[in-house]
Amino acid sequence: MSLFGDDELPPVTARESQLDFWNQVAFERVQAQFKSGSMHHALLLLGPGGIGRETFAQELAQWVLCQNHSQLDSACGSCKSCQLFVAETHPDYHLLAVEDEKTQISVNQVRVLIESMQESAHQSGWKLANISDVAALNQNSYNALLKTLEEPQPQTLLILQAEQLQQVPATIRSRSQLVALSVNEQATIEAWLAERKGGMTEELKLALSLFPQAPYKAEDFANNGDAVKCGDFILDISCLMQGNESPLALAEKWLPDIEDCCLWMLLMMRDLLLLQQANDKSCISLQGQTEALTNIVNILNNQRLMQLNEKIVELRSLLIKKSPVNLSSSWQALLIYCSQLAQKTAKSA
Repeated sequence: MSLFGDDELPPVTARESQLDFWNQVAFERVQAQFKSGSMHHALLLLGPGGIGRETFAQELAQWVLCQNHSQLDSACGSCKSCQLFVAETHPDYHLLAVEDEKTQISVNQVRVLIESMQESAHQSGWKLANISDVAALNQNSYNALLKTLEEPQPQTLLILQAEQLQQVPATIRSRSQLVALSVNEQATIEAWLAERKGGMTEELKLALSLFPQAPYKAEDFANNGDAVKCGDFILDISCLMQGNESPLALAEKWLPDIEDCCLWMLLMMRDLLLLQQANDKSCISLQGQTEALTNIVNILNNQRLMQLNEKIVELRSLLIKKSPVNLSSSWQALLIYCSQLAQKTAKSA
């Protein structure tokens, strides 16, 4: 018994949560399941990059491991477990990510994780693993992880993060509980971004139309000059289609931005298909590139556009999966394909 009366003991307080407000409802739902003992041992946390998925995973992990979580809705930040977590030395928390100069999460990394998850907990009784990108697991890594998903240890939690459900093998999807993050209150997000930006700008309007489910990606797009670069890139693609640019020269020029370029091409394709089908320039998002988009639509018919879209999706899939293939050659091949489609259309006209 304490030497002091219970009313003299300082109350346990929670630190300020870093959770994004648009993810609060999903977080509270998971917390309720944890408190009731009904939470699944593996959570598949699904959401696009820029929605705050990693912050969600970190907040949940720290709260589960917090020694005062039964009393609080956010980690206290002051117990020994929280201090170890903040210092990135918590023995019961394991973050699994692609190592430096690697493209995939190796099977050896997964095996080390499995061994650690089978040990006794050092602090609160819980052990937790956070796999930051399920798409970065290769086939051997998946197979090694599968046994842990099938035969979990008591008081263990796995957080598996992914951008898209199709990136996750069916064997893992069926053994996990889906937690899908989404942004529903667009007006609130617009106000939040405008306040951070110091006002609503044309770049921010464009970014919000392109990334309605990824507030941080929209902010980066508006702040980092990506809007201008995206416009320059689409103009280059238009010139390529018209035979005024070399595919190899463009491939070299834009190779350092290949990941962004693939995303911009998908955004471009969305507008191209809308423009072709609706024949209404007001419906497209990339209003600043209307002329370039119109030129491309005048060159490629619907069938050619769909063929091109498939190639872009294939390359972006390789990038997302951290494929070890020669991305430089694949990038060159895609731009050569763009040029060839335009030439075939011109010959058949």
